[in-house]
Amino acid sequence: MNFLGIDTSSDVISISFSLKGEIVLDFNHYLPKSASIALVYIDKFLKKFSCKLKDFHALVVGIGPGSFTGLRVSCSITKAFSLSLNVPIIAIGSFYSLATPFKEKHSKIAVISDAKRNLIYATSFLVKGNRLRREKKENLYSLNEFLKGKEDYFFVTTHQFLRQKIKEINPSISFFPKDVKPKAAHLVSLAREYYQQGRFTPINKLEPLYIYSKECQIKNV
Repeated sequence: MNFLGIDTSSDVISISFSLKGEIVLDFNHYLPKSASIALVYIDKFLKKFSCKLKDFHALVVGIGPGSFTGLRVSCSITKAFSLSLNVPIIAIGSFYSLATPFKEKHSKIAVISDAKRNLIYATSFLVKGNRLRREKKENLYSLNEFLKGKEDYFFVTTHQFLRQKIKEINPSISFFPKDVKPKAAHLVSLAREYYQQGRFTPINKLEPLYIYSKECQIKNV
């Protein structure tokens, strides 16, 4: 199977190609300003690997939570490609990507990212048979609230200051010592099972995971 994956939910643009079941592209580039350049990169890599959009069997997109603008861009690109090529969409929460590298060594994983306004986006996973099972949907929490009862979870964070706060609140909690950003390559790996099971997202149902209500319109909060 051939998959094209994209995630622009953070300040890193991530693009992945899987051709004939093998991940041949795992591109991750810090891009703090505009995710709209994703189209330029996709075109560049299509030429590099001598392939066309019609060669992909499915489009894989990380739906957040994260940057409002970034998510809007990646979902718009995915919708446009799907509509023009009649290719199915596989939409996966970006936090699955953050947890994936750690499922071999940890049975309980918590993922948190900065949501501004002294809040975090967060969820937790249990690992069953090398598969991630999300315990609850991603939601907004205060850090103190989310940490309660999670002393036996391994934490994955997107920013250094979150790890510092964790240490201040509960020094016994274990966490990965570096920032982790969503990677399209991890989403593409997860998408293989989605494809086999026919778990596609219709174009009219594809929406970014916006947890803040009308986030882009909130001011002075």
